[in-house]
Amino acid sequence: MTFTRHLRRALEHRSSPLLVALVAFVLTLPTLRAGLIADDYLHRMVLLHKGAWGAAMNPVSDLFAFVPTKLAAWMRDVGYLPWWADPKIHIAFARPLTALTHVLDYALWPDTPALQHLQSLLWFALGVGLVALLYRKLHASAAVAGMASLLFALEDSHVVVAGWLANRNAALCLVCGAGLLLLHIEWRRTRAARYGLLALLALAVGLGCGEAMLGAVAYVVAWQLTCETGSWRRRLTPLLSYGALIALWRVLYVAFGYGTEGSWLYVDPGAHPWLFLVNVTERWPLLLGAQWLQAPANLWLALSRQAQIASSAICAALLVGVAALLFRLLRRDALARFWALGMAASLVPVCASFPMDRLLLFAGVGAFGLMAMFFESCGVWPWGPVRDRWRRRAAVVLLVLHGPVAAMMTVLGSLLLPLLGGPPRAAAELAPRGPEVSSQTFVFVNGNDFPVVYMHVIRTATGEAPAPRRMALLAPLLTTSLVRREDANTLVITPLGGYLALSIDRLLASPTRRFFAGEIVDRPDYRAEVRSLTADGRPFEVAFRFRMPLEDPQLRWLSWQHGELGAFALPGIGESVTLRASPLIH
Repeated sequence: MTFTRHLRRALEHRSSPLLVALVAFVLTLPTLRAGLIADDYLHRMVLLHKGAWGAAMNPVSDLFAFVPTKLAAWMRDVGYLPWWADPKIHIAFARPLTALTHVLDYALWPDTPALQHLQSLLWFALGVGLVALLYRKLHASAAVAGMASLLFALEDSHVVVAGWLANRNAALCLVCGAGLLLLHIEWRRTRAARYGLLALLALAVGLGCGEAMLGAVAYVVAWQLTCETGSWRRRLTPLLSYGALIALWRVLYVAFGYGTEGSWLYVDPGAHPWLFLVNVTERWPLLLGAQWLQAPANLWLALSRQAQIASSAICAALLVGVAALLFRLLRRDALARFWALGMAASLVPVCASFPMDRLLLFAGVGAFGLMAMFFESCGVWPWGPVRDRWRRRAAVVLLVLHGPVAAMMTVLGSLLLPLLGGPPRAAAELAPRGPEVSSQTFVFVNGNDFPVVYMHVIRTATGEAPAPRRMALLAPLLTTSLVRREDANTLVITPLGGYLALSIDRLLASPTRRFFAGEIVDRPDYRAEVRSLTADGRPFEVAFRFRMPLEDPQLRWLSWQHGELGAFALPGIGESVTLRASPLIH
């Protein structure tokens, strides 16, 4: 018990916010060697004005515009958009203040990713420290506040937030969000107008850093509903200024062309409220289950539709048990209700994106505040008498999951973070090289948007090898496909279960678009003809008629087989080959 006493003293000390910030920093320190991952290469291309994309984009306003309308036609011709991409596809996020931090990186140390990572880690550690200050401000017990802070610092879902350069916007939003909550609570307790004005400023800065800031607003609303005293008018009136600022932000957001359209994975709540509500119904329990039960939300993208629905249903059922555990605490304690409501509401905005562990950042603020209170109520922390054996056992399980297990996963995740960018880098390294490449089209018979697109992006950003003039992605990677050669210029491909069967292939496909038999999609090198559909309206058999014989040296045929990218041997006329479903990496 000596270790426990020392730990409790450390977490109760007034410098504990600094201590847990240091813990979070040290645990994620291995991400300094992560280098550039996926979107980081796109950022490098824009920040250094490399290639046609980099030359056309503004480093501040366009850094997070992944499918900008002004480049859509060019992206189709080059092959950044596959043939099944929605004609109205548009994915652009407004994060100008975050972009400025990347501009600073490239002004000071453009070729030293470790120093760029150091900036991200410092922002993340500052955010953790401010969350720890929030816990100390709200919890009467310094031990409970310290435990909540430590759990937040150990949380393994924060690794990508801390260590992926392109996700720095989330760390900045955490800093601004924690600052907003501290200022808002001080305003409501003291009624000093200066704190209210500073809270509005924190919100404005946070919205300039990223859309994730809306997660912090959920806690402001939760505070007014659960901890503010007086009439409902007195509780709700302070929210009007925040609502007005968010409304102004949204108007400007749309006016400047930001938002999403035509993507199955990203749904703009303002443009498609019904689709967004459907997403909330499915994704919210999965994300909450990931927060409390360590369910791996990252796997959702590769699951079949049936498995996704089943996962959400299982998480919903398990969360009923979690609610039963917390019921007594929630009934008697307003602070517990604040943490629970803020946690639940903070997950609603992120349902506009597909489930990922890194989306749990703001949910964790409430979850760990509530969890620490639950541990105290069961006598688990600080150590006390056994009050309810089955709740205490459940509390011990949660403590192990979010304490030592989470810490080990954080360290492991920090060490293995470079693997996150493995498939795109592998594609860039394994794809053909040589001076002739710049005049060729790389035809990926099977593949995925991420490695195909980023093969071109990485080569353009780094200049380590020539990028092809164009790319063509014909069929999905994680689905077995039958490839039949019809004539000298035509391949007919039939994926098992049809196209767009998995969510990982739907980033650039619209949930509302309906294909039809006989539909033609034109690209510079080929025409894709949808010959038949699945029962739910997805393409099933598609013919690709190229404008030149398939053996023409302008076409370079590639495929993924057994997790490796290599040359694809064209079948003879009238012959067929089967491409088995393949992982991205062997």
